Amino acid sequence: MKRIITEESNYEEFPIMTNHGKHYGCDTKILKELKDQFDYAKKSKAKTFCMRYDIRFPQEEYNHTDNKKVREFQATFMKTLKREGYRPQYVLVREQSREKHQHYHGVLLLDGNKTQNITKHINTAERLWNKALGLEYEVQPGNQRAGHGLIDDCTHDRQGSPHENGIMLRRDDPRFDEKQKEAFRRASYLAKVNQKSSNPKGVREIFSSRIPKEKD
Repeated sequence: MKRIITEESNYEEFPIMTNHGKHYGCDTKILKELKDQFDYAKKSKAKTFCMRYDIRFPQEEYNHTDNKKVREFQATFMKTLKREGYRPQYVLVREQSREKHQHYHGVLLLDGNKTQNITKHINTAERLWNKALGLEYEVQPGNQRAGHGLIDDCTHDRQGSPHENGIMLRRDDPRFDEKQKEAFRRASYLAKVNQKSSNPKGVREIFSSRIPKEKD
């Protein structure tokens, strides 16, 4: 299917990370998936905690032409979050530039009545991803981040400058629309197209939670 790209500054009513002058665009299929997940979260959760995370492979590993390890990890991660009552929704997108291993960008939408901080969920992801790769994972005293640093907590930009990860969306908040737009703008990073052209042909690029169909 041909990729449909937008360089507009908004997708429907939400701002997105594009730059028309530099021809930086976003994939509308990914934007639609994000919008569907945000809409369902708003409908099904009184409070939604929105956060980002990225998944990487060890430097010494060769490229994988499939998503098997990541799919296994993601299924276990979601099962763990569900068991703990966080009612998770997610969108996960594969990227691969010409010179690098593939990596994955993710967005989590969790029950805001159960959580308001990224730390526990990043640590859980790190533990489960290390396990999926067969790597040792030992928690050292005084070290909040264990493992091999393969889960990025998205608290720094590409230049290393710190920025916030995690936005609480509360339906009765007078600033709900403003905060939701900012959360979607950050999530739209998943839809950027500049590192998707090297994904192997026929390999799935987008993964997401199933949204229940509305009953008639």
